[in-house]
This record gives sequence, structure tokens and C-alpha cells, in this order.
Amino acid sequence: MQRFNAWLDRDARRSLLLAVLALCALCAGLFGQQLGGLGLMDKTEGLFVEIPRQMLESGDWITPRWNGELFFDYPVWGYWMVGLCFRLFGVSEWAARLPAALAASATVLAVFAVLLLVAPAAEAAHQRLGRALLGGTVLALCPGWIGWGRSSVTDMFLASGISLALLSFVLAHTASAQRPWQRPFGFVGLAVFCGVAVLAKGPVGLLLPGLVMLAFWALKGSLLQEIRRTPWLPLVALFLGVAAPWYGLATAANGTEFLGRFLGFSNLERFTSVIYDHPGPPWFYLPWVVLLLLPWSLYLPVAAARLRFWRLPVWRRTPAGEDLPLLALLWLVLMVAFFSAAATKLPGYILPALPGGSLLITLLFAPLQPASPPLGAGLRISGWGNATLLALMGVAAVLAPRWLDTDPSYPAFADALRASGLPWLLAIPLLLAAAALVLLLCRAGLGWLWLPNAAGVAAALALVIPVLVPLIDRERQLPIRELARLAADQGKPGEPLMVVGYKRYSVVFYSGRPVLFVSSPRKAARSLSQGPRSTPPASVLLLGSDAELLDFGIGPGDGTPLGRRDAHRLLRLPVEQLQQLEPS
Repeated sequence: MQRFNAWLDRDARRSLLLAVLALCALCAGLFGQQLGGLGLMDKTEGLFVEIPRQMLESGDWITPRWNGELFFDYPVWGYWMVGLCFRLFGVSEWAARLPAALAASATVLAVFAVLLLVAPAAEAAHQRLGRALLGGTVLALCPGWIGWGRSSVTDMFLASGISLALLSFVLAHTASAQRPWQRPFGFVGLAVFCGVAVLAKGPVGLLLPGLVMLAFWALKGSLLQEIRRTPWLPLVALFLGVAAPWYGLATAANGTEFLGRFLGFSNLERFTSVIYDHPGPPWFYLPWVVLLLLPWSLYLPVAAARLRFWRLPVWRRTPAGEDLPLLALLWLVLMVAFFSAAATKLPGYILPALPGGSLLITLLFAPLQPASPPLGAGLRISGWGNATLLALMGVAAVLAPRWLDTDPSYPAFADALRASGLPWLLAIPLLLAAAALVLLLCRAGLGWLWLPNAAGVAAALALVIPVLVPLIDRERQLPIRELARLAADQGKPGEPLMVVGYKRYSVVFYSGRPVLFVSSPRKAARSLSQGPRSTPPASVLLLGSDAELLDFGIGPGDGTPLGRRDAHRLLRLPVEQLQQLEPS
């Protein structure tokens, strides 16, 4: 190891290039591998991908539309990025997910760059690069970052925008006489990425970075001083230049309907009341933070306690750069607190907190201050918990097919999963990582506890993704995709397509036509009566699983079968018969 470190130290540029290439390869494997091998997931991804497809088709890049209606729940940045990829690479699942994968990768690389820049000037090259590479790796290997980095929804665009804005703030905060360019560069990034975040999901994209900055300055005892020396006018002008044009154009095109729907319903009402049936208790996000940061989250208590953050003088006497762990803690806590206060709760909302948590974990294992107080007992307890967790996850992976036997909509999935060998492909790296952790704990190698986690999780994903993605697509997504396309081919002019039961929004994308989502014959009949048609249709197309159609009132002999894929069916039903149905 000493020879390798000396080799890295001899040529800083070569070492930097190797580190960047390694991190890019990791991101390519995690976010790019089999990116288009899985059909659009229901329900949210199908919705967000259909909107840019309609933008591309209509040429209207200002007003989002979905399923024949205006859709102002979210701003336009994600739609623009997906629509741009559709224009460049064609309409496909790969092109739809590429912008989220790039956003996730950009944040990982930004964490690497910031950790490299804030490192002490006297530190050896291998120490600086090791810390920076660890920081990028920890974030890249977070389950939440991987999951949303491979999914075309707005959560990653908001999380990456907020994270890049706060990382830019770190650059401005840690500027020195040796690197005076950092302060203006950081402020430019802060304004631009706040604008992107506001374009991605609304005012929260400005509110959250601003909240973290102001709270950090206040705890540092420099709030008034920093407010006076910050160039607010150019920052505000740059922010408005990024965020304001679309809001102005959307208001001009749609008037009060846009303002009422977006500002009133999608922002204020989402925070103050439960919408779309997504409630949650105040502690809703605490287990989600643990899950989305596993296995790193097990070290968060130790990382926070090591800072002695409850002592205000610690905040005020820690110099710029070395106070990055305190900022990371504030980043994590305030994000969780803010979204916990909102009435509407979904796991993806907490994604902006993950980079703060990953920074905190990184600086536990590779501190900026070598003289930081040791917490050997706490780290050892966390390590044993880590080893136990990985071992239990390995056992659970082997037993997973037994737990999936009860899904009637996909009866062959458990057998296909068992036959693929995936449970063991996942279990073996996790069990080996658990064994390596036990070995380190027995030999007092506490400073290397991160290594089995990184190696084990990376190996598991490298083995699992190439097999799991096509398996899930074949067994779960392909039947819906094929029936949706069959509906497009078999549908008569003016004949409504109804999806029964679960709201499979991807059917709109794959069928290329409006869809009615119904749960009962009464709601189906009401949907037909409320439509814009001058004359009622003679028949409708129904798509759903056998169990869902049976609950709807459709027996084996009802209607005209048009297609079957596994446990899902597409059939044509006369409207008269639909109106006479009674749900079972």
C-alpha cells in the first residue's frame, strides 16, 4: 500500500485522471448498465415520460399535457431534458432515463471535486484523492441514489439541482487567497442550480438551499456579515434568468389556471394537506433515510456524535473547509425536518438529503482534521450492526422467491427468479462483505470498514443488474407493454381504452392514445358520460389482470378476447353490457 501511495503522489495529474476514470466507470455501471432494458415502471414513470413525448409530438414546449389534459403538477425541466433526448436519440426507455442518470452521475462527480478542493493544502495526493473518491463512491452506492438515478421522474432532477447548488455554496464558502476564483465560480453555480431546481419542482428548489445556507451562517455566528458581503443582485439576476422565463411563458399561455394549479395545488396544498392519498406520520422519513442510505446510514449516529455539534463554540471556531462535516449534518437534518413537516409524503421527496448524509459518512472515515476525537466504541458497534445487516440481507435474498409466490398478477415471476440464480448472485457478495467486516472488527481495522461495504455492494450490483433488469421486464413489464400496443392496433376509431384496477400509466405511452383509469363499472360508465363525445361509443377496450377484471365484474366468457399475456387480458366489451355489470 505504501508503494502504491508513493506512486500516486509522484504524479498528481496521472492520479487524478485515474480517480476520475474509476468514478466514471462506477457511474456508468450503476446508472447506465441496462438503462433501457426495462419497460417504463407504473405508475409515476409512465406519466413523466409521456409528457415530453407529447411535447415533442405537438411542438408545444411550454404547456405540459398528459392523457389529453393539462398537467401543471410539476415544472418543465425534467420534461425538457427527456424531450431533448427523445429528439437526439429517438423515443425509447433508454433516452427517457438518460437525463436522470446523467444528473445522478454529475452530482457524484461534483462531490468528488468539492472534497478534492476543500482538502488541506499540505495533504498528500493519495489522501486527497482517496477521500474524494470515497465520497463519490458512497453517494453512488446509496440505494436511493441508484434507484432514482435509473428512473425518469422529477425527484432526481430536484435532488441533483439542490445538491449541486449546495456544493457550489461550499466552493464559495471555502475560497482562499490561493484559489480566489472559487468564490465567484461557487456563487454562479449556486444561482444556476437553484434556478434548475426551481424549474425541476418549484419554489422548494430555492427554499431548501437557502434554508441550509442561512442556518449554517447563523450557527457560525456570521449571518449578518455574510449577508452583507454576498453579491445578491447578480445572484438574483442569474437565478431569475434561469428560472423565470418558463414561468412567465406558462402564465402567459395558460393564465390563472396555471398559477392556481401549480402554485396553489402542487405547492401550497401539497405541503399543508394530503393529496393523491399519500399521508404519513411525522417520523415517516426517518426509516426511509436509513433504507435509502444503507449500509452507510448505520454510521450516521457515530458521524454526528464525532462532531460534538451540540456545542455552539465548535461551529464558530472551526475554520472554513474543516466545517464541511457540520454543513453536511445541517444539510441532512434540515432536509428531513422540512419534508417531515409536509402533509403529503413520498419516499422520493427525501432524496435531496442523501448527498448530505453521504458527505457525513465520508468525513467520518476520512476526516479533514486528523486530530478529530476518536469514537472507537461507537464505530465498533456500528460495524457489528453493519456486518449483521449484510448477513441478514444475504439470507433474505436467498429466501426472496418464497415470499413472491403469492402475487396472482405475475404467477410465474417467483419461479423465473429462482431459476435465474439471482438470489445467490446477490447473496454471495453480501455474505462475503459481512465476513470481511467481521475480520476487520476482530483485527481493529475500524478505519477500513467502508471497504467491504463498497466492494460488496458494487459486486452485488455488477452481478445482479444484467440479470435482474431483463428478468423483471420479461415477467412484469412486457405483458402490459404488449397489450397496450395491441390496444393501439385493435382499437376502433373513438373506442375508449380503459385500464382496470391499478393505474398503469405506461399504457398511455405504449398505446399512444388517451386512457380511462377505472376501478368499478359505475366509475367506468360515469367516465363515458363525462367525455366530450357527441354520441356514446358502442364498445370499450378493457385491460387488466384476471383478478382485477374479475373484481370489476368480468367473467371468463364476457366480452371478446383480443389478447392475453400471462395473467393479463385485453378484451372488447359492448357498452350496454358494461352498464349492466356489478363488481364481484
